[in-house]
Amino acid sequence: MRPEVQDIIQHIETLATPLIAEAGIELWGIDFRPELGRWVLRLALDRESGVSLDELTRIHRELNDILDAHDLIPWRYTLEVSSPGINRPLLRPAHYHRFRGERVRVHTQEEQQGRRVFVGKLQTVEDHHIVVTDEAIGDTRIAWEDIRKTTVEHNFTASKGEKKKGRSH
Repeated sequence: MRPEVQDIIQHIETLATPLIAEAGIELWGIDFRPELGRWVLRLALDRESGVSLDELTRIHRELNDILDAHDLIPWRYTLEVSSPGINRPLLRPAHYHRFRGERVRVHTQEEQQGRRVFVGKLQTVEDHHIVVTDEAIGDTRIAWEDIRKTTVEHNFTASKGEKKKGRSH
């Protein structure tokens, strides 16, 4: 990522965080990149109880005004504000702690046990590593610096089955 883009992201985070926190919402992540010939600035927002479309719309409008007033971005871009989604990326240690015990997919920089992708329950989150109980090979210790990407893996078939069990006819 170009240094100027990283600087822009840091400034946006500084401006956006108080606005978002005031609403009791967490700034999950910021992504700013060119896509199909145009720049897209995406902010993902979340909280335990979720965020409503009305909240996302209000924050989008207010944040757009703030960004226009500060004129941080020297080229045209599109602003998108949304939730991180059900198979959300885990970007910070706090995200890993929040989803401890959940099913995750971890992509690593280096091969471990002949693999670079591990899917299973996030068991442990420590200062220097995480432990994932991979569904095929069991407990796997992964150093923070070796993690390329981690996402929550929602099991849609389990959810369907749980819903059916809970129904009364």
